[in-house]
Parts: sequence; C-alpha cells; structure tokens
Amino acid sequence: MISGRARRGVALLGMALAGALAGAAQEPAPPAEPAPAAPSPVAPDPRRIQFELEVPAARGGGTIVGSAASLETTGTSQVVLEGAVEIVYQDLKVAAERLVLHRDELTVEATGDVVFDQGPNRIGAQRVEIDLETRNGTFWNASAYVDPDYHFRGAVVSKTGPDEYEVQDGVFTSCAGDPTPDWSFGLARARVTVGGYARLQHATMKVKKLPVFYWPYMLWPAKTERTSGLLIPNVGYSKRRGAYLGLAHYQVLGPSFDNTVYLDLWGEDYAGLGSELRYRPTEGTGGEALAYALYDPLSEQVEWKLRWRHVTSDLPLGLRGVVSFEDFSDFDFFREFERSEGDNTRRFLYSNAFVSGSWGPHSLNVMLDQRETFLGGGLRVTQRQLPEVEYRLRKLKLGELPLYLSLDTNASYLQAVFPDSTDVGYGRLDLRPDLTLPVRLAPWLSLAVSAGGRATYWSDSVPAVRQNPDSGAFERLCDDGPPAPGESYCGEALTRVFPTAAAELVGPSFSRIFEGGSGRFAKFKHVIEPRWTYSYVGSFDDQDRVSRFDEIDGFSSHHIAELALVNRLLAKPAEAGEGAYEILAVAIAQAVSLDDEQPLQSSRDRTVTRQESGLVGSLRFNPSRALSLQAQATYSTLFSGLESTSISGRADFGRLDLSLTWFTRYDPELATTSSDQARLGFGLELLPGRLGVAGQVNYDIEGGEVQQQRYFLSYTSQCWALSIEAREQVTSLYQSRDYRFALTLKNVGTFLDVTGGTSNAGR
Repeated sequence: MISGRARRGVALLGMALAGALAGAAQEPAPPAEPAPAAPSPVAPDPRRIQFELEVPAARGGGTIVGSAASLETTGTSQVVLEGAVEIVYQDLKVAAERLVLHRDELTVEATGDVVFDQGPNRIGAQRVEIDLETRNGTFWNASAYVDPDYHFRGAVVSKTGPDEYEVQDGVFTSCAGDPTPDWSFGLARARVTVGGYARLQHATMKVKKLPVFYWPYMLWPAKTERTSGLLIPNVGYSKRRGAYLGLAHYQVLGPSFDNTVYLDLWGEDYAGLGSELRYRPTEGTGGEALAYALYDPLSEQVEWKLRWRHVTSDLPLGLRGVVSFEDFSDFDFFREFERSEGDNTRRFLYSNAFVSGSWGPHSLNVMLDQRETFLGGGLRVTQRQLPEVEYRLRKLKLGELPLYLSLDTNASYLQAVFPDSTDVGYGRLDLRPDLTLPVRLAPWLSLAVSAGGRATYWSDSVPAVRQNPDSGAFERLCDDGPPAPGESYCGEALTRVFPTAAAELVGPSFSRIFEGGSGRFAKFKHVIEPRWTYSYVGSFDDQDRVSRFDEIDGFSSHHIAELALVNRLLAKPAEAGEGAYEILAVAIAQAVSLDDEQPLQSSRDRTVTRQESGLVGSLRFNPSRALSLQAQATYSTLFSGLESTSISGRADFGRLDLSLTWFTRYDPELATTSSDQARLGFGLELLPGRLGVAGQVNYDIEGGEVQQQRYFLSYTSQCWALSIEAREQVTSLYQSRDYRFALTLKNVGTFLDVTGGTSNAGR
C-alpha cells in the first residue's frame, strides 16, 4: 500500500470552489498559512470623503458606510465612487479603484483590483457585479485562497443562488504566486452546489503548461464538511511488480469516524486490498485500525498485515489506556513489501494494551503484551504476559527522617511458546524494596547509602543440568528427579531471595575558575571529582532453574567497589545570554571484586584470574554546540591489551551535517579482533530549504563488506516535492538493491511512486 495519500483529496477541486466562494468548512487539518486578513479599521483620512448611506427597509435596511477619493451622485439612485474605494454593508466589504452603487436596486459594479470580503472569505477580481441584498453576482478574472493553502482562479465565476455557482476556465493549485504554476488542475466549465456536487467539464491536470491527465467529465463532492468519495489515484512502477495503480475510496461514517478502502493493482498480477478506520469520538480518545492483504503471484499466497492503535485519557481516576497491536502473515512481509529501514529489518513483533495512572509518588500499570521473535527458517518464539500488574513507589521521605523508601512490585502470568512446540504458562511475583539515606558531609563531599533486597516467586521452573559423579554424564534434574518424559518444565515452584546494598561517595571535589578566557569563551571552570561506588548483590544457588522471560529473571551476584576519577572543563561563552556548558570531560575508572570466588578478569580456562576489572576510559569533547565527540576504551590489565573501543561524533556545519559511529571488540587473550563495525552518515543542503542529499553507510571493517548503504536526493518546491532513494542491504538471510522515485503534490499526496531493484534470499 502506497503511503502519503491525501484523504483531504476526496473533493479537492469541488471543495476549493465552494470554500473560495462560500467559506465551506473542511475536514480539520494541521495549521497552514492563514487566509489574508480583512482590512483593519483605521483613523479617517481628512483628505478622503467619508459617507454613510441609508438602505431602505424593503431592501434589508441598515446603512452602507465607506470612503473614497471622489464621490458623484446621479439623482438619488446612483453613486459613483473613485480612488481607493471602500464600502461596508452588513458582513460584506468591497474595495476597488472604481465603484458604482445603484441604491434603488442595491447593486454594485466594481472595477480595478477588486477585493470582496464576506466574513472570513476573500475573493480578488478585476471586475465584480453583485447584488448586496441576495449576495448573488459575477466575478471576472477572480482568484481566491482556501485553507490550508489551496489557490483558485476563474475567468468568470458567477454566484447564481444561495448555494449555486458557475465557473468558466477555472484553475486550482497549491502553488502560490505563479501565473503558470508547477502543477494545476484546470477545467473548462463547472457548476457547483455547496453541500452537493461540483460537475466539472473538461478537467485537466497540468505540469506547467503540459497536460498530463484529462477527464471529459467529473463529478466531485462539494460538501461543506468531510466528504465521502474517491481519492486522487496514485500511479507508479516497480521493477518486481510492474506498473502500479492505486485507488482509494474515503467514506465518512459520522462526525467522529471515517474509513478509507484501498485497492492496489500491479502489472505483474500483484493485487492488494485494505481498509483503514479512523475514529476520535472525544477529545481524549482516538485511534486507527488497518487491515491489508496482498496477493503474491510468485508464491500464490495472500500476505497480510493488521495494525490497531488506540489511546484514551477519558478513563476515571486520571487513568490512561493504550492499545498497540500488530500482526503479519509472516516475517517475509517486512522484507518484501515494507520500505522503511525500521520495518524491513525487523526481527520481532510486539503488541500490548495497558491502563496506567500516577498519583504523586505512586504509579500503577496493568498490561497485556505479546512479543514474537523471529529466529530464522520460519521458527519463532512467542512470549506473553496475561496480564502484568506493576506498582511503583518513587522515593518517598519517611516522616522527618532523612530516609527515602522506594518500592517496585510486579505480578505477572507468563506464557511462552517455543519452536519445539513447548507451550508453558506460569505465575511470577516480584518485590523489590529499597531504603536510601543521602548525607551531605560538606559542600564538596556527599554520600548516599542504600539497602534493600529482592524476592521473586515463580510457580514453575526448569530442570537444572547436573553432572552425574558416577557416569560423568549430564542430567536434567528437578527437586524430585528427572522431569516427566517429554516435559521441559518441572512443575515445581521456585523462590529467589537476596539482599542488596549500595553506596556512593562523591568528592572531595576540587574546582578552579580561570577568568579572562580567549576567543569565544569568557571564562573556564575546571572540576576534579573522584567517585567511590560500592554495590552488593547476594547469592542464589538455583539461578539455572529460572526460565528466562525478561530482565526480572536475570541475576548476577556480585560484591564490587569502583573508583573513578572525573575531570570536567566547563566554559562560559563570551556572548551575552549564553549559559555555561561542558566542553571536555575525561574519566578513568576501575572496579575490584571483593568476592574471591568472582574475579572480574580471567582467562578462557579460568586458570589465570584477577580481582580487578580492566581500565575503562572515556572522553567527551564538545568544542562548540555544533560539534561533539565521544570515545570510550576498555583495557585488559590481565592480558595487556584492548577489550573494546568506541568512537561516535557529530558535526553540524550549517548546510553540512556529519555523523560517525565506530565500535570494535577485541579478544586480548588471543590478540585478535572479534568485531569491527562503522557507520557514517551525512546530510548536505545544496540549496537551503530546497535541494539536499543525504546518506548512510554501515560497513563491517572486519568482514570487509558494506552491510547497508542508503542515499537520498530530495528537492522541495513551494508546492511539490521530489525524492530519489537508492539502497543496498546485505544480511545473512538476503541481499537486496533497490531504488525509489516519488513525486508528492502539496495537499494532494504522493502522486507518482516508482520503485525497482533486485532481491536474493540467502547468500
């Protein structure tokens, strides 16, 4: 399904005509350029003639007021006004170079740059004849603006009744200020009934002066509200699927509901059918649901996708509810039929529905969710929480004591389906309290200590793998012996309880301010800040019997202290009003295990160990707000070699934007490199606000191949946009190269979409 179709295009031309002439209310849209405002009242010019004319009660009563450079009357029936004429009658306002008012008939003839205002609507013309009583009239060489940035012109526009209009030689576009717009819809003749239909004769779409599409007769809705009808067709080409025609019908289902039905046809026998429902019954509730199916003639199968998004804040007690659901026929749908990088490289599907609320330090969340992970070869793992109830208490001060209590609780029913058809469900309860005592020892020294624990209960567990001391064979054992034949779980409850403790000492901190900086900075501040941290997590002997579902199930016992020395350099710009910011930070840290059984460094066979961790160094450098660099390295003191390095940076040179990420992992014991990846991105504005190029390259330095590269060329005009994309992607499963050409018309949508390329499954 091609994205970017404009649902507002249901009645573009008909609504433009009706809106320009009668102020038709249109479907809500994002704010756009406002319509020209009516002239504001100004103090009377003593050099101009100010007048006020009574209107007979038989003609509607009231008065006509205005001003002009000159005024002549013929008896009592005709008034001739010249020179920047302005008249106002009820909600009508007319400005012109020359205006003739027939008082008996209450009609006006205006010529010379006529501007006609009625309420919020404005029409410009070279000549106007209008009946002030009936509001009927004729406009020659008329032009009008309709929100959100539609522009309309007509050689002759006649208002023949309260809701009836006739147009000759009309032109509709979103291109402003150009007598020959880049694109436009023209018509030879039209009859428009506001609230009914626009009957168009000889309608033509043009690019500049070149006709592109022609319709001898068209019937468009000209409703004053959201309107049901056909959307602008979408055309394109795909090398794999052939020529493309996208059709869609928009149906209003009520003041808060609408639906769009899509029909996509390709020359190579692909066909797609979909429906998208949108709703917003209240200000706080809304959503959309999509169902789409596509027939693939190569596999002779129907691929499909479902998506539902719903959000409401109308629940009692300040609760908020969200539903986010999606499902696909298979994971090949991502690669074959989705274009965005985030979609066609996905390896999992996630859906959830939750109700959440927050009251001061208390928060509650009740959720159902499902995650499907694709393993390759058509295999997948499905995990569900049916449901999860989570209560959190953020740090709450206990009376007058300098103690703060925090609490995390989680109760879930978990279900997991594995590729071997194992389907298991069990309950889990997790409780994690914590007490924190912050102490300000001195302005340059602070201490925070905390103590707590964690208790987790599972209603089922997996067997532990133990080596038989007699046979030497490895066996799967539960508390009561091996699990039942064919069973992967023991059917036995398991409880894990362990204490936790932590402390952090920051300081003593030393700082010095250097006045009279140079260049862009007025002063500098250098801060040296040592940090001591301590962390303890108790032991648990049966962790191998815990089925891993998420991060709650993970566990790592440790008893670690760490020392870090941080140097920071802050700078105050010389320019007034600019705040100080960090331009440089350098830190080095090392941890030590206080548990002899858990060294932080070891050889592969664990014959050589060290209680201390490797040295971790980090650097942050921000010489300006437009340039930043971050680097980190871990050095093994056991094998005297690097374990990992990473560098990331960003530079904004105005029209040029660059980014770099480079990450490398080493095996210092073997003196080899295990992984070396780099990503380079760039964006360049060749013509600011108009023409730009961008790209991204992911390169496997160790493997010596480009994993992905994408390049974009885009041009944005005042009323249309052109984009060209070229992409190559290489994974262990497939290799693909493709390109895309898309033309988008302002307020219409993607009008032309051409794609092509090659794709090979497997390598």
